[in-house]
Amino acid sequence: MNRNNIWRFILVLLVILWSIYEIYPPTAKDLVQVFHDRGMNRDTNFNAIVRQATQLENGNIKNSYDSLKNAVGTNDITRYFPFYEAKNEQHPTTYVLNRLQREASGRIKLGLDLQGGTSFLVRMDTNSITGSSSTESALSQAVEVLRKRVDRLGVAEPLIQPQGSDRILVQLPGLSAADQESAEESIKRAAYLEFRLVHPKSDELVRQNIEEPGFEILRHKSRHEGKEEVEAYEVEKTPVMVGGIKSAMVTRDNMGEPVINFILDSEGTEKFAKITTDHVNEKLAIILDGELYSAPNIKTPILTGSGEITGRYDQREAFELQNILQNPLRTRLNIEASRTVDPTLGAASIRSGVKAAVIGTLLVAGFMIVYYMVAGLVANVALIANLVILMGVMCSVGTTLTLPGIAGVVLTVGMAV
Repeated sequence: MNRNNIWRFILVLLVILWSIYEIYPPTAKDLVQVFHDRGMNRDTNFNAIVRQATQLENGNIKNSYDSLKNAVGTNDITRYFPFYEAKNEQHPTTYVLNRLQREASGRIKLGLDLQGGTSFLVRMDTNSITGSSSTESALSQAVEVLRKRVDRLGVAEPLIQPQGSDRILVQLPGLSAADQESAEESIKRAAYLEFRLVHPKSDELVRQNIEEPGFEILRHKSRHEGKEEVEAYEVEKTPVMVGGIKSAMVTRDNMGEPVINFILDSEGTEKFAKITTDHVNEKLAIILDGELYSAPNIKTPILTGSGEITGRYDQREAFELQNILQNPLRTRLNIEASRTVDPTLGAASIRSGVKAAVIGTLLVAGFMIVYYMVAGLVANVALIANLVILMGVMCSVGTTLTLPGIAGVVLTVGMAV
């Protein structure tokens, strides 16, 4: 073997090893088992959670995520998974479970036709939105709001992406038929813009992690001068005002820093005047769909229906807050089409698809050996390497494997001959 062939062999071997690394593990692991294996600082409470989750999984709740979530209940599990840094997340338990579920999922992502699940095509009514840039901004913000909602459903690999100028495709693989209705309601629900008062002793209560009756601690992540910062406030659960924003626009102050100017509608003007008059020098939290985005200080009463929000915002955050104030989901979301594939049907599709792929590949390999003999054997080794590299590349870029995709893999084998 000459030197050039040696280097080619080493290159091919390295590519194959990389592909195997990208593929592993090909199939999903049991979520409860991953929870048990990854947990640190285990105690009797941790063992009780695992035991109860296992019982639920073997009993009436077949979904591992739901079993684990029910077993966790109100327990704080962040101390068992300190490497996820979930303390500053708005929903720490959901965040940890979602991270674990992504780790448990196999590297070969299966489509709805193989794994089962639900798909929605959602259309946003844009009649009340003027201008293509406003429509694009509203659609982008709606995608982010829906993504946060879907995360709470416990779907490991959701697909949420714009389709055209006013539609959003939402695919929820692995979602059971029993959860379809709640998912549909969650997707259609408007994202309410709320204003809530911040507790006067918010800093002290947050430091002690105490939630007084009628209050809750909300957190917001932001970046300032390249560093991630977390703001936390103890806010009232009941909003003092919902919606009311007519328009918002990012401008610059005297120092060149981004600020957000807003204008209220007639009803909002009256409410906001009373709120800002009664609570001067207090903070007012701005919340969209249960997520904290800002908590500016009320410096003076705002009686004219227009005001200015200042803070440590960069350009991106300022425009994001502008979009939030204008409430991108103020228009109705209509589900134009939905499709559900039962998980058992998906499992049957996997078996038939894999069986067809294996039989097809074996027939091609057998023909190669019979017809070409030694050369055919060498070609078969190349075909196997081809399949491994193909799957490795697919896993590395996050490609979803569907039933037609399996047929495409078999066709690739035939074409490679």
